[in-house]
Order: sequence, then structure tokens, then C-alpha cells
Amino acid sequence: MTALNRLASLERVRDWVGVTTNNDDLLLTRLVDEVSRFILNYLQRPTLFQYIFSDIYDGMGQCTQLLRHWPVQSVALVMVGSTIVPAASDMATSGFTLDAWDGLPPGRPQAVTLRGYEFCRGQSNVNIVYTTGFVIKNEPQTVPASGTYSVAVNAPHGSFGADQGVSYANGAPLVNVTGSPAQGQYTVSEGYYYFAVADAGASVQINYSYIPADIEHACMEIAAVRYRYKNRIGEVSKSLGGQETIAFSQKDIPDFVRTLLQPYRRVIMV
Repeated sequence: MTALNRLASLERVRDWVGVTTNNDDLLLTRLVDEVSRFILNYLQRPTLFQYIFSDIYDGMGQCTQLLRHWPVQSVALVMVGSTIVPAASDMATSGFTLDAWDGLPPGRPQAVTLRGYEFCRGQSNVNIVYTTGFVIKNEPQTVPASGTYSVAVNAPHGSFGADQGVSYANGAPLVNVTGSPAQGQYTVSEGYYYFAVADAGASVQINYSYIPADIEHACMEIAAVRYRYKNRIGEVSKSLGGQETIAFSQKDIPDFVRTLLQPYRRVIMV
């Protein structure tokens, strides 16, 4: 799994497990990747981060189409047959509108609604292209006037997940680079954005995907359980000096973790 779908950081998992050395970092990283894929499969989602979908639907003569993935950030294309439906500029004009997301996780399924058009009957005759993901957009930050010229994102709803771009306050984009940044460039690592000395004091807007806090905790919890399991593989109980017996849960997902994940689980829709 790439880091772009990793649902918890190594540091957070290490702290949760109580590991104080880096001896098991490779194992813990592998566990986080495996558990992240397990969670995404359980949620029936390919990713929680920003992603562009191009979905095909059957028109049923309706005016509203529920989208398969959420939260939806924007809709780029609505096509019915060979007709491209424009975005409605206001409540009085024809076109499509999108149910707005309130910006808070877990969100809910959203729909595209047509005015002056319909999703006319046909097989696979509707194409909708849209962008989804748990994303913070245009978070205002100011590059420090001295020091490391770095800023940490606020991440109000969960830990940093993936960079989605930076611009100056006037909208001009900066370029993400891997080496030392020059003016108009930046690097990013684990939610810290680093800028050039030439951009000291500049006002910037940062866009990034994040891991909802309850999803991250679920990932850490399952990874911790599997990490401890390696010391008792195959055991369902253990007797302690013949005085008491410890029984180990055999559930694939602890009940409270399942409760954390349930609001994010996607129902497959045709």
C-alpha cells in the first residue's frame, strides 16, 4: 500500500502499542498498511483521500441521482446521453446542483439534482465525474519570518493524510518539490510544510486530505491487537498458575471499533 492510503502513522501506532524502540518499525509499518487495506475493504471504499471518480449510471427518468462515493467536493461533468448538463448558476436556472457537504466527518451520501433536465431512461447512459475525499481546502497559514520557514497544518478533524496543493493568498500556485524549496516551491512531510527563505512572511493557503480521527483510532486499535497476537498465535485462552484463565477475543473487529467504522461504511449502489 502507498502512504496515500495509510490510515495511521507509525509514530501514533508505536505510541498506542507502547513500543519505545524502533526495532519493530518494519513490522508495525506492514501491519498499518495491512490494517488500512482491511478497513478500506470493510468500508467498501478505495480511499478516504481526494480522488476523482467517473461513474456510469442507468437513467430511470428521475431528476435526482445519488452518487456512489462521498463526501463529494465538486462535480466536474454531468452527461446524459450525448447532452452535457451545465451547473445551475442559481436556484432559478436550469442545470445540475450538488447536495452540499457540511465539511464534517463522517458526512453522508450526496445527490446530483437536475432542473430543466432529467436522467432519461437508458442503460449506462449517465456519466458523472466528481471529486471526493475528506479534505481541508484553503487553510490560511503564514510562513514564519525566520527559523525553519515551516508551518504545521491545523488538522481539526483528524491527522494529515496527503498534500493536495498550496497557493499564495492571491491564488497563484506553489510547486511541490522533493529537494530544498526555492521561492514559489514547498516540501511537505507528515503535515509540516517547508518553504523557502524568499517566501518568509508570505500568506499561503494549504489544501490537504486528512484521516478522520475515529478512522485513525480504529486503525491503531486493530494494528495493536494484531501486533500483540504475534506472541500468542493460535491461542484462545491461557491459564495463569492454575488460578485464573484469560480468554482472548476471536473477533476480526472489536465491537467498539466496528461502531467507529460503521458511519463511514459505503452501501453499494447501482
